[in-house]
Amino acid sequence: MLDKTQRMNSLLDWYESLLTANQKAIADMHFREDFSLSEIAEQTGSSRSAVYDTIQRVQKIMEDTEAKLHCVAKYEARTRLYQTLRDLKIDAVDEILDQLIENE
Repeated sequence: MLDKTQRMNSLLDWYESLLTANQKAIADMHFREDFSLSEIAEQTGSSRSAVYDTIQRVQKIMEDTEAKLHCVAKYEARTRLYQTLRDLKIDAVDEILDQLIENE
């Protein structure tokens, strides 16, 4: 299982368009840039508690959406299957995989 930050980054890759601009900015600073709550509060002109609340809301939105759609789980499963097929080292299969991955 991915650690919390990696998981949130994966969820954000799939679902960040569901967030408001403020939520996106705070999530990006916290999960992708590893800013502390205080640093984010300073950057956004808000309080630490407001930043914390926003991060909690973002996590809930992302987890709830993944629970319904399973996009990240399905992508990770496909990636594992692609690797299993690549390990067969069959040129024709590799060509098909390249096309599949290009169309992801």
